[in-house]
Amino acid sequence: MLRFAQEYVYAGGQAHIIEQIENRKRMPVPVLEIAFRVDKGVVFTQMENALISDYVYKRDIYSLLGRQRIRREITVECQKRGYYPIDYMELRSYATFYDPKYAEEQKVDAALYVYAKRVNVSDILVDCERLMGMLQCAKRLYEDPFAFHGIREYTSTDSMRAVNWKVSAKKGELMVNTYDSTLMQKVMMYLDVEDWGIYRQEHLIEESISVAACLAQRLLGQGVEVGIRINLSEAVFMEPEAGRGQCRRIERMLCRISTSCQTTAYPDILKDLPEDAFPIFITRDGKRNQEKIEQFLEGEYGLWVYPQDAGDRKSVSTVRNLHCIIREVTAY
Repeated sequence: MLRFAQEYVYAGGQAHIIEQIENRKRMPVPVLEIAFRVDKGVVFTQMENALISDYVYKRDIYSLLGRQRIRREITVECQKRGYYPIDYMELRSYATFYDPKYAEEQKVDAALYVYAKRVNVSDILVDCERLMGMLQCAKRLYEDPFAFHGIREYTSTDSMRAVNWKVSAKKGELMVNTYDSTLMQKVMMYLDVEDWGIYRQEHLIEESISVAACLAQRLLGQGVEVGIRINLSEAVFMEPEAGRGQCRRIERMLCRISTSCQTTAYPDILKDLPEDAFPIFITRDGKRNQEKIEQFLEGEYGLWVYPQDAGDRKSVSTVRNLHCIIREVTAY
């Protein structure tokens, strides 16, 4: 049996592969060789019996007595965001003098999600909450019937459904319940993963993905509905939803974005903004996309996160309703 001890980890963390073998017969197995491979985004902490080429190849040799079970835990360093399946393993057994005697390839259903690296998005959240507050002030606020606030005297503008009849009977006059005001908060993220130009800048794409993942996690934790659209050639679009399940779906989807994925032009995904949703644009291509973003907003508020190389210090001038946050990223 071969499996990962964890279902997911964050980039930069550690995971464990559980290798368990069992001899259910009385006869011992002098030599049993187990081999498997995994993508080289994860690396074994102990490289004994391991080889790195197009994949990381691992080969272990055991000797089992009759009716013996051996369980081994292998630690791996998860250096890069991604989805890491182990599809099969090879089993080989030898006779006493190492003559080949038995060989088999077994299917394995083991996989590990390595979520995007955690980054600090507190500065983005502050501006996001401020702009969302301005958006709410510009719209009608609705009372939340589950957020009870207090009781006051009845006025001619109140609905009879708000009357608290028990309190009214005690007071001898009509009294009504009051509730806190609320507006359903939604955020729609538009993520750019196109790596254009002569020189590849994966560190900027990874920063963009990390920002999207961390923003989604923080906003969903605050009860905000979050959706995302990504400029991959095959449409990737998730409607805004709330809850931990939405966070898991977004993080896993971001795991599977490969640097070799085919992309489309960023302006192609600037559409389908849900009603009452606040847009967050995450793109490093300012010159080509800024005008399209401003046209898409049509005067509404929006937030633009602009990753750039540390030291570039590109100045950005935007329209009043579009706020830009520049994140300087250092390539490693």
